[in-house]
Amino acid sequence: MKEVTVTEFARGLSEFIDRTTYHREEFLIIRRGKTIAVLSPAPSAVRVSDLRETLSNLPKLDDDDITAFESDLSTDRAENNAPVIDH
Repeated sequence: MKEVTVTEFARGLSEFIDRTTYHREEFLIIRRGKTIAVLSPAPSAVRVSDLRETLSNLPKLDDDDITAFESDLSTDRAENNAPVIDH
């Protein structure tokens, strides 16, 4: 990730936006030696019409993977005091 000062960022805003958009570059924006913001590309969108295909191409989990995933979620929720919500 490249560092850029607030002044450089302000003077080259359009260029930084283009580099982020088209080249997927990320920038740390620095003021007085401290990072104050990060400019990064937005996540790529997935169209709802493509969702079925996207989900069908994911790897299938076996029973051990599912059990381990459930355990990891339970541990994370307990450590972070997150409520458990089942729909």
